[in-house]
Amino acid sequence: MLFRLSLKNLKKSIRDYSIYFFTLILGVSIFYLFNSIGAQTAMMELSKTKADSIDMLKTVISSMSVMVSFILGFLIVYASRFLIRKRKKEFGVYLTLGMRKGDISKILLAETAVIGALSLGAGLVIGILLSQFMSLFVAGMFEADMSRFVFVVSPEAVLKTILYFVIIYLVVIIMNTFIVARAKLIDLFNADRMQEKIKLKNPILCAVLFLAACVMLGTAYYNVTVNSETLQSEFEVIVQIVLGIVGTFLIFWSVSGFVLEMLKKVPGIYHRRLNSFILSETGAQINTAVVAGSVICLLLFVTICALSSAFALKSYREGRMEYLAPVSLCLDRETTDGKTAGEVLEEKGFDMAALDVGAEFCTYETDTVTEGTLLGSYMDHLKENGFSEEYAAQPVEIIRLSDYNRAARLYGFDPVSLGEDEYAVSSDYPNTVDYYNEGLKVNDTIEIHGRTLTAAYGECVKGYIRMRYSESNMGLVIVPDDVEFAEGERYASLLIADYAEGYDTDEFRSYMDDGEFEALVSGREDEPVMYISTQSDIYDDSIGSSAMVIFIALYLGFVFIISGAAILALKEMSDAIDSRHKYEILRRLGVAEKEQDRALLIQMGIFFGFPLILAVIHSIFGIQVCSQMMMGAFSSADLGTTLGLTAGMIVVIYGGYFLVSYLCCRRVVHEKEQ
Repeated sequence: MLFRLSLKNLKKSIRDYSIYFFTLILGVSIFYLFNSIGAQTAMMELSKTKADSIDMLKTVISSMSVMVSFILGFLIVYASRFLIRKRKKEFGVYLTLGMRKGDISKILLAETAVIGALSLGAGLVIGILLSQFMSLFVAGMFEADMSRFVFVVSPEAVLKTILYFVIIYLVVIIMNTFIVARAKLIDLFNADRMQEKIKLKNPILCAVLFLAACVMLGTAYYNVTVNSETLQSEFEVIVQIVLGIVGTFLIFWSVSGFVLEMLKKVPGIYHRRLNSFILSETGAQINTAVVAGSVICLLLFVTICALSSAFALKSYREGRMEYLAPVSLCLDRETTDGKTAGEVLEEKGFDMAALDVGAEFCTYETDTVTEGTLLGSYMDHLKENGFSEEYAAQPVEIIRLSDYNRAARLYGFDPVSLGEDEYAVSSDYPNTVDYYNEGLKVNDTIEIHGRTLTAAYGECVKGYIRMRYSESNMGLVIVPDDVEFAEGERYASLLIADYAEGYDTDEFRSYMDDGEFEALVSGREDEPVMYISTQSDIYDDSIGSSAMVIFIALYLGFVFIISGAAILALKEMSDAIDSRHKYEILRRLGVAEKEQDRALLIQMGIFFGFPLILAVIHSIFGIQVCSQMMMGAFSSADLGTTLGLTAGMIVVIYGGYFLVSYLCCRRVVHEKEQ
């Protein structure tokens, strides 16, 4: 009997459960979607580097899913409490008719089980269907061969999703039982009349705090963008974050008592149509959701910045590949045993016909060319900012002019010209470029074996001699070919080559990248390590790392938007129930239903829009900070595309919640009070 009653309740209240059900289905489908990435990539042809990236992505997603489950669990418990509150009068009737609290708990258990099973089933079906499209997205991200594409269901992801959500539903059942057990009959009957207490705020205090919040946010915006170079410590950065958080909270706390009160002073606005009613209701809503609104605003801000940064980083890294990896292969080994990279290859039996060697040379280090001697008095400034004596004594790698120019031509850099007693400094790592440029202003001479050399250029020459995954040339001194070095000063041997005709194939690239070549050239433990950098491996690593950042940003972004929008939607539903008698009064006063709908739409638009607008303002400056952190990775074209994708995601999910909650609230306020 209790189960039949539960089913009747669900049928009767199906529209009340719409936001709850919508949230459950979205949560389940997204949870499955991201946890099934491993199965989605199983049929793809991937290099070892890409496969390793996907394995790491699966591990990260799995770890993040624990945190996501807590967020979704909190959200579902919050939504469940709203539904319990709405039905307290119904439970009071049950108790009056002689039903025990234990029976009410059983009804809630049955309802939770039914709605949980339905949402799990629907969410998994939607997640499985979406995962097929996600496979195409993953394949595009990893530039994988999809010729073996098949419809895939991940049993592991299905079981994991069921397990996590069953645990969440059990927590909901326990919470519901606890709420019912503590409830008093009189409170259940008076639940509809027990609204949140709205404290009136002093308009002058609100004005002062609103201006203080604007100053805090303005200071933080200025310091993290225009004045960012002055932020020298983690503490100073944390201060700006705290200013942003506190400023956001104060904006929400004060806006209802300042901005809305100011609007009331404008007769042309306040006394027009139902604007007085709209402003009063909106002020009350914001007043009772200060913390929630602040948190949701910050979640949206993080989502916008994370998604924009992730997609921009991908575009930036793809654009840098031609710079970072212009040739097929770069080998690099220390020469403590006196052997060059080419000699080691021949010694190990590698077929040298596979390589079209463009350059092979050695680099050197001496006691007289160090960071300290190169930077001169500027080194004292760096020491004052935390640089050690060990850094000052660190040797700087030296290369002969002809060797550098051979490498430069292969990599596509401009050649360097030196006079008889001149030298140049090369670097492409942003921080060291700045240091060397400052050092060249105060010291333009070095000494090698009693020979004094003068800088041929007043700033760093941009370039490198080793292919790496990012700009990593921390400093290189280029000297004339006739500078002599002792045998013991030889530091490293490099070999730069393209694959010869007939060897530039997928099979040979796999041999070079997947460990076979490394196993061949690896020496004994007492031999120097051979560092291998291949064009294909650097490309694949860039693709894999960029994809990982994007998937993490998407996963968190979806969850944050759903969480924020669902909380706002539930708050609107709760307020609509509390305000039902106000709309009844409007009806009795002769206000048309269309005008009431307009008032509801405007106040809900303000309530949903305010956190989003403030988050967008935060993001204007936050994205600039992200760009600085990624060393100017954002271009106008990339930013426009990424912001478009981010906006689309927010419009679909956030806008979807707004639409569903508006339709639900519209139905609630037009119901006649019982």
